[in-house]
Amino acid sequence: MPIIIRAEYLSYYNASRNSDKLFNIFLIQEDNGTFNCLTENGRRGSNLVRRTVCEKVRREAAESKFWEKVREKRNHRETPYTNESSGSSYSQIASQFKFSKPNDSVKTNEPKATESKTNVIAFPIEESQKQSPKQKPGGILNSEQFNSLEI
Repeated sequence: MPIIIRAEYLSYYNASRNSDKLFNIFLIQEDNGTFNCLTENGRRGSNLVRRTVCEKVRREAAESKFWEKVREKRNHRETPYTNESSGSSYSQIASQFKFSKPNDSVKTNEPKATESKTNVIAFPIEESQKQSPKQKPGGILNSEQFNSLEI
């Protein structure tokens, strides 16, 4: 029976766009020693669409495709995905196959080159230093550039 070697559960949520998406990706070892990379994606609460990224390839090739897809989703310009803590509960693939080790449903051992920095410290800002939201001028559009207008 095929075994899940590695899994990543990602999600994107944006209330203003009415967007709540899930993306799950799996590295699966077949009985014959080859590897597959499968994804499933869709809106939360609906049936997720399953796709095959690669199948019946060596582990190095499958892992390469796996991490390439994860980086692509996490660094997307318009819809950057983040880790989803309860992603396995929405996954049909995770319920279909068993994991390589017990209690190993989420492995997030991404290569060091793409790890995000978690040691960033936010320093407090005094009230006088906070910027107020920019007010739109009434009447004339682009009034900052009005003096350069030629008549």
